[in-house]
Amino acid sequence: MPAHRSLHRVQAAVGGLGLSVLVALGSAASAQEVTLKAAVFVPPSTTYGIPFKRFVDHVNETGKGVLQIRVVGGPEAVPADGQAQAVRSGVLDIASIPPTYYKSAMVEGDAQTLSDMSVAEQRKSGAYAMLNQIAAERMNSLYLTTYGMGVPFHLYVAKDMPISKPEDLKGLRFRGQPNYSAIFKNYGIAGVNIAPPEVYTALERGVVQGYGWPLWGINDFGWDKLTRMRIDPGFYNVVVNILMNKSRYDALTPAQGKVIDDAVAWFEQDSERYTSEATKAALDMQEKEGIKVVSFGPEFKKTAVDLSWDDLKKLSPDPIGKLQALLVK
Repeated sequence: MPAHRSLHRVQAAVGGLGLSVLVALGSAASAQEVTLKAAVFVPPSTTYGIPFKRFVDHVNETGKGVLQIRVVGGPEAVPADGQAQAVRSGVLDIASIPPTYYKSAMVEGDAQTLSDMSVAEQRKSGAYAMLNQIAAERMNSLYLTTYGMGVPFHLYVAKDMPISKPEDLKGLRFRGQPNYSAIFKNYGIAGVNIAPPEVYTALERGVVQGYGWPLWGINDFGWDKLTRMRIDPGFYNVVVNILMNKSRYDALTPAQGKVIDDAVAWFEQDSERYTSEATKAALDMQEKEGIKVVSFGPEFKKTAVDLSWDDLKKLSPDPIGKLQALLVK
């Protein structure tokens, strides 16, 4: 037999053995537990970190031996405004973060805050698919799920004042964040950018007379002790999206992907109960603290939402127009 044929047979035999070894190693690797790195935009034990912790705990309970999530921390580990980029680059696999923190990459994310639909309704209308497509293209990320829908934003006043209508707020200084800019401007409120841990002192010293914040969580920083009034109705929605690196998700085995997908289904089904209970607890706490409620009527909410849609359309006319049609009943 020619030498080169013998060599080919040896190579073929070794190749076959190598393939068997690789298949065996691959099977062993697929059976190994994978751990995903995650971060959250606030400390995990605070109001808006707890829902994400519930999601992670459920994954870790149901995914034993298959897939786990390790939370590296909150903004002290990875700054909130850098978490979306960390997911995009693969430094993080998952981040729990509001769209305001990645607005420069995906302004369309803010449209979700103006929706009057549940996450299930957004999935059914096609809005969620559109948001996911934009996130995949711009940030190499997927929207796994969202929490906070149905939790409105409010204005809070720190002193007893004769306030009964929006015009009474003119000239006051309020701590705010970018999504309050339109309504502050419309009603002549001076917006002041103050980090949450410093707001208590600013309220105490009269640097600001009030602040914008959602219904949940004014007690995280002790602001409830200095708050005298909540303006109703609330407007917008809290939106916290759980983003995952798309390449990382696509690389999961079917079993690993199922752990994530099943956790998302559980989380969204359970969120209605959780949100209802947390909202009742927030309202009860504010009532107990003696926070008076002043209603500006439904037009106040409509104005806030309309102004924000107008602002978003200036930044991204076509996509925002399409999203509005999919996000509003």
